Amino acid sequence: MSTSQAYDDYNATDETADTAAPPPLETRAAAPARSSAEQRFKTALACLGTAYALSWAELGLSLALGFPGDASSHPVAASIVSRVLVGLLYLCVASRLQWARWVTVALGFASVGLVAPTLAMQWHVFPSAAVLSGAMLACRLAASLYLLSPMPPRKAA
Repeated sequence: MSTSQAYDDYNATDETADTAAPPPLETRAAAPARSSAEQRFKTALACLGTAYALSWAELGLSLALGFPGDASSHPVAASIVSRVLVGLLYLCVASRLQWARWVTVALGFASVGLVAPTLAMQWHVFPSAAVLSGAMLACRLAASLYLLSPMPPRKAA
């Protein structure tokens, strides 16, 4: 049996089944690009969520350690409010708002640039907080790099 005869037999038995025709080549090529962008976006959100959780753990460590000197002079409320505002910013990123994406990228690079040089000093004072800060900075840097790539479009409701 030749290949063309086998193909004819396959088509003859396949005509009775209700199967849709394969999508055009352009659609099949666009699907991996869309899923790749979606995967990058989901990874960026996972990195942002991890960094957010680590920032709360870092606040918990600083509260457990205690503040030097007079405790009333330390801005605990400001630390909590800033984390809540960053969480709201991350929610705006999750809803795919472009301005929130770029603000998050800028804040991520700024925090890495300003905090990373202090990790060595923090390691000498409080090593576990330095580990948390380093992991948080790595997550923010990864999220900022992922968010630099084009975001997938919003899904129609």
